[in-house]
Amino acid sequence: MNINEIFLSIQGEGYYTGEKMVFVRTEYCNLRCSWCDTKYSFNEGRNMSLDEIGEVVDNLARSNVKWVCLTGGEPLLQKDVNNLVRRLSDRYRILLETSGSLDIKRFIPDYGMVRKDIDFKLPSSGMYRKFNDKNLGYIEDGDYIKFVVNDRNDFSVAMNEIRAMDSHTGIVIQPVYGTEVKWLADEFIEKAPDNARLMLQEHKYIYGDIRGV
Repeated sequence: MNINEIFLSIQGEGYYTGEKMVFVRTEYCNLRCSWCDTKYSFNEGRNMSLDEIGEVVDNLARSNVKWVCLTGGEPLLQKDVNNLVRRLSDRYRILLETSGSLDIKRFIPDYGMVRKDIDFKLPSSGMYRKFNDKNLGYIEDGDYIKFVVNDRNDFSVAMNEIRAMDSHTGIVIQPVYGTEVKWLADEFIEKAPDNARLMLQEHKYIYGDIRGV
């Protein structure tokens, strides 16, 4: 697998914010979001065997970390991602962070505990309409769809898209880091449905906008 970096940190976004996790960041992404904060993952990485990845993960996790986050880039572009999940899922809970543009069912096998953080790209990203609608049928308990909001138009579009989804689908509204968020909180209180949560990128408020956190 082509791996950009592996590190231990705190999950900073989504349902599992605050959990200690080992992050395995893969190389390359099929999308080019305007506000992407991991552009270095597009072409910086090296090939690692599953044994090498597992050894690094185990050394970082020690005995007190129960989660591994597969992130990117886009992890689902890696042909061995299923084998990596199979290898790690007997010891760790797995969180898959994906852009939502690829068919998740093809990649995620029915074993272990795999939770999915699925992005739904909004207009400011430049990648609107890239979402694979089939993924809505693969949502399970503990999964969620994340809408990254940069402006009022993004929020309006997100509300329209959410209304068309099943009301039991987990929803996260997350502002682009560095944008003013009070207006978003006010809009969220007034207009967001009960199945939505407004969440910030906690790790960036702790460490700043740097790599490896």
